[in-house]
Formats: sequence, C-alpha cells, structure tokens
Amino acid sequence: MVNGTIVPGVRIGKCYIGEQKSKILRLFSDNGQVWDRGDGFCICTYDNVKLWFDTDGTLCQIGVSGGFADTYQTIGIGSTMQDVKDRFGGYWSEGDEYFIPEVDGLCFELEDAENWDELTAPIEWIYVFKN
Repeated sequence: MVNGTIVPGVRIGKCYIGEQKSKILRLFSDNGQVWDRGDGFCICTYDNVKLWFDTDGTLCQIGVSGGFADTYQTIGIGSTMQDVKDRFGGYWSEGDEYFIPEVDGLCFELEDAENWDELTAPIEWIYVFKN
C-alpha cells in the first residue's frame, strides 16, 4: 500500500476496521503470508501492510510501514516522536507502542536502530485499530 487516508480507529485507505476479511483481502495480491491461530484470529502480512482479523472475521487492526507515503496530520513513516511531541504536545508509550494523547485508535512503532533514542528513532509502523 503506497497511500491512503489515515483515520484513527476507522481506516487506512480502503481498509476499514470492522470490515469482513473476504472484502479486505480482495484489495491485496495473493502473495501475502498468513498466520492463523486456529480459532479464526489471523494476521495477514503483505509487502508493507499487516492486517489483523478477529475471530469473527472482521478487521481489528491494520499497520503500514516503509513505502507508505501518507501521514496523520503530518506524522508518517520516518517521522520521530520529537515530531509527534512538537505537533501534538506530547505522547505516551506502552511497551513498544507509542500513542498520541486523546487520539484513540492510532499508535506507532519505532525502528530498532543502534544508538536508539525514543525521541529521534524513526517511526517504522503506523497502526490503526478498533477502539
């Protein structure tokens, strides 16, 4: 996926949270990898996209990475948490995930690089998920 509007808790591009797996997968080639937990929950991975489907077959999370060009209010792949802090006044983290205060359904994962620094490490993944 190269571009698409990011709406926290709702969608990235044409991939809407809550949409059925059969409809979402039609948007992608057959070259993806699927990890299936065995109870219906699965994760489908394509070039720079990951799709999480709940046990009822609906999309519950989508992630985009390198090569995705669009942004959420100027924050995109390659931006930093310093950029987030400057734009939104702050952020908070839980484990490896970084969130913007008062923006539900959106988070970031940072690139794991040498001399890693939370403020300057580039954003590697943008996730939109069910609230």
